[in-house]
Amino acid sequence: YGPPRKEDWNYASVVGMMIYLGSNSRMDIAFAVHQCARFTHFPRLVHEQAVKRIARYLKGTREKGLILKPTNNFQLELFADADFAGLWGAEESDDPMSVKSRTGFVITLGEAPLLWGSKLQTEIAT
Repeated sequence: YGPPRKEDWNYASVVGMMIYLGSNSRMDIAFAVHQCARFTHFPRLVHEQAVKRIARYLKGTREKGLILKPTNNFQLELFADADFAGLWGAEESDDPMSVKSRTGFVITLGEAPLLWGSKLQTEIAT
């Protein structure tokens, strides 16, 4: 909801490129990009501004990303977390997406992330 977009660049294409980065080397942007991707079908000004903010963040942190360093530590670790209706009160109360929970995880080997993910659950607990 809110005012329409002001600029004429391809929102879906830019979000798609950011999804690629968030999935392969910049896991720090994965959640924010996913939130923008939820509105690809009808982006508004606030979504356009969010994508531009992520782009500015990426420009300012070019030296960051997935950095692998040699180590003798080959410990495999899994970290997981979840929330319960984490968007309740932050989005429109009549939007069913706002009451869905999110689950996330990261698997590391020798302190290097191998696999990570974050997913909005498909079912609503009643």
